[in-house]
Amino acid sequence: NLHEQLQQLGITQLVLMGVTTEVCVQTTMREANDRGYDCLLIEDATASYFPEFKAATLAMITAQGAIVGWTCDAASVLGALGS
Repeated sequence: NLHEQLQQLGITQLVLMGVTTEVCVQTTMREANDRGYDCLLIEDATASYFPEFKAATLAMITAQGAIVGWTCDAASVLGALGS
């Protein structure tokens, strides 16, 4: 069970990416948020068949003060890591 393994390791923050933004990625992110994880979605590391669906999903994720989580681009993450 992934959730149990993450808990045993003390992991509380997740970085997400993948396809498709509005289905698999958003569902995984919402589930993780419901389980108490702080989530960050890398905007340029996720994709959709329809750009407007991706844009709507990013807006839903960050609505109401990041109700589901935060988003940023890969360069921001790499910069924060000093890479």
